[in-house]
Amino acid sequence: MAHPPPGKERAMVRPQLAVGVLCWAASVVPVVAAERHVSPRGDDANPGTEAAPFRTLGKACELAGPGDTVYVGAGKYRETLRPARSGEAGRPIRFQPKAGERVVLAGTELVTGPWEVHQGRVYRLQTALRFTQLFVDGRMMPEARWPNTPPGDLMAYNRAAAGEGTGYEVLADPNLPPGDWTGGVVLIWPGQRWVSGTRRITEYRPGESLRFDRTFEAEKKDQYHASDPYQPRAGNPYVLMGSLAGLDSPGEWHLDEATGTLYLWTEAGDSPASHEVEVKQRDYACDLSKLSFVEIRGLEIGGAGVSMADAQGCLLEDCRLRYVQHVRDWGAGQPPPPRNIITGQDNEWRRCLIDGAATTGLQIGGEGNRLTNSIIHDVNYTGSWLGGLDLGRSTGAVVSRCSVFRTGRDSIQHHGSKRIRLEYCDVYHTNMLNNDSGAMYCWGTDGEGGVIAYNWVHDNLGDSTVGIYLDNFSKNFIVHHNVVWNCTGSGIRLNSDALNHLVCNNTIQQVREPFGTYCYANYTPTMLGTRIVNNLVNEALHPGSAAQFVQGDLGPELHHNGPGAVDRDGYPTAGSAAVDAGVVVEGLTEGFLGEAPDLGAYEHGGERWVAGADWKDPDAPPAPPHDLAYAPRGPISEETMVAEGLAVWLDAADAATLEVGPGGAVTAWRDKSPGRHVARPGNATGSVKRVEAALNGKPVVRGDGTGNLRIGDLQSEPAALTVFVVSQALEAAGPPWQRVIAGFTGEGKEWELPSWMVLRPEGEKPASYPARLYTVQQRSGASLGRITVLGASASDGQCLAGDVAEVLVFTRTLRFDELEAVERYLKGKWGIAD
Repeated sequence: MAHPPPGKERAMVRPQLAVGVLCWAASVVPVVAAERHVSPRGDDANPGTEAAPFRTLGKACELAGPGDTVYVGAGKYRETLRPARSGEAGRPIRFQPKAGERVVLAGTELVTGPWEVHQGRVYRLQTALRFTQLFVDGRMMPEARWPNTPPGDLMAYNRAAAGEGTGYEVLADPNLPPGDWTGGVVLIWPGQRWVSGTRRITEYRPGESLRFDRTFEAEKKDQYHASDPYQPRAGNPYVLMGSLAGLDSPGEWHLDEATGTLYLWTEAGDSPASHEVEVKQRDYACDLSKLSFVEIRGLEIGGAGVSMADAQGCLLEDCRLRYVQHVRDWGAGQPPPPRNIITGQDNEWRRCLIDGAATTGLQIGGEGNRLTNSIIHDVNYTGSWLGGLDLGRSTGAVVSRCSVFRTGRDSIQHHGSKRIRLEYCDVYHTNMLNNDSGAMYCWGTDGEGGVIAYNWVHDNLGDSTVGIYLDNFSKNFIVHHNVVWNCTGSGIRLNSDALNHLVCNNTIQQVREPFGTYCYANYTPTMLGTRIVNNLVNEALHPGSAAQFVQGDLGPELHHNGPGAVDRDGYPTAGSAAVDAGVVVEGLTEGFLGEAPDLGAYEHGGERWVAGADWKDPDAPPAPPHDLAYAPRGPISEETMVAEGLAVWLDAADAATLEVGPGGAVTAWRDKSPGRHVARPGNATGSVKRVEAALNGKPVVRGDGTGNLRIGDLQSEPAALTVFVVSQALEAAGPPWQRVIAGFTGEGKEWELPSWMVLRPEGEKPASYPARLYTVQQRSGASLGRITVLGASASDGQCLAGDVAEVLVFTRTLRFDELEAVERYLKGKWGIAD
């Protein structure tokens, strides 16, 4: 579902500067370039030579002028690097480590003082510092929370689920933990889970509910959706923080700001006095805002960011930044501004690492700014609206040969950007915390010819995660020669209005659908002026589907797209149908080999280009292996049905599988899978009947709304699941909330995992529906349990007044080509149109 940014569009952030170490020099700066030296063993009274260095960066910043180079000796500097003046074109001011030495700029201060045992393995001390982020021996520790999450992985933490009764003002959950959480913070993904938000906790009642300190109801209603997509509701994930009551696990800590008491349980359970305990105290390690021609190389930065706000011609190169920004509580609207920021013009970050940020890892605005050969990962670990890399409102920005992965929401977000280039980037593991986003995403954006090209976009396995997502009211983008694979959403999604895009020579594999579109209610769907050509896609391309393309006169120019065999790296194989199957696209297909351009991102026999940074972060999880190997498979039949993981196969067209009593009443429906299970009447014996020639000339099993068929308990361990059901209901009859099919483990709620179900359309007021194919895939967490056809599995109610023709259940997620093949088989057999 498409969604605009919540609230008003944000203005370009111009953050307040952290208090630094610099006083503006009144002395005259020498014209001749100089070398200046800094060392923790130096003295600011020294002349700053190699033999007699300064002690602080602040002293060097005070004196450095155009053409100067400041050499920084090994050590950790707890200050903000802020030059007193700008360099000049051709004569920049440079900061870099002495050869072979490791320099760390820290936004943290040490916590010192006597530690004493508070209770068990929890220690405490008194401190005057105030903070929301704490490190032990250089690793970020989680603030005391519920549910518990061990330290280590910023992107994988446990979340509870809101219960019935949750709304704008209150979160209800019978599992709320004991203790007093009043005054703490709840981080929740409300409504459709597109974004997260925080509220302070009031009126906390363990095992019942808590009240938000302010409502989630917006003053201005969403004009695009019939209901509020941000209204908290049952099932929404959330986390509690900010109470000593939550400190019950190794690695956790809590600060009582009223008394200045810090509580800490180390991972080893020993005294914190045996460790280096630091807390965040500064937002910026380097502040180049409003400066020009300053270059910083080779520094490590921890617990703080770098500001190039309104800078010009500045460079950050070969720097490693970790834990650049942290926040756990923000007010209404957008979260706090990022701390890594580039605005102004003609600035560049080159070969830099950004690892760890609560919201965006880097925001690029201004004009002509660049990020090249860099790595960004484990960012937006709060699941905020922001992307891992945010190019909002930038003009002419270039992001080239970067690797961006493990992000809470979009990996690269570019709302309001103009004339940008996103090229040769490797983007994966997007949307790890939220729902419905894109690895590359914008909404309401006139790209003015912005280019998205030569990227790898893959393995984006969060809920409804699109590869390249140009959301509603976006136009004038050129999307070409990208390889998109293994995403849970569309490969490329162009939501209406989607005007004047050129989408050509992309390879899209291992997705549920290669293209997708959506239009808000009360708007006219249009893709006018958009051209979609030369794309190498899987067999799930359906030009006549309104879910993939706008139909009719307002639809796109759509031709020369189709399947073809590729190897594991996505290159067309010899003899592939993709070879020479395209058409010339001026400016983009020059130099093709053979009689015509190939379909897809690679030309057979041409350059095997690669994407992403040319170096790795050794501390990052490894990238998933490439395996795009694909060859269009022919139609399957009953004899060649996909067999691996097939657990249930009920087929009403196979008379040998149905035992029928008087009046056509079904007494047994035998399973054709290797398990050979049998579905028998669960209640109202005789109410479920076989009806001849009811669907495409074939028989069906029909329920009257009072009976069902049930298979006994099957697999109980949660795992993957794929379900296909062919069903129809010719009349609007029967009770509300009818189940077509359901699986129940006997515990919990039947509509929550590991249980599962397929509901009849218009559940509360059942409507008739023509023959259709329901397909359900769950990658993990589902159990077969007790399977009931034509009714609920947790009870004998909600029985279907309608027909079921065929059911297939697999205990795994089918490959995209297997899924497509089974769907084609069922649609062809039962006469179901796309």
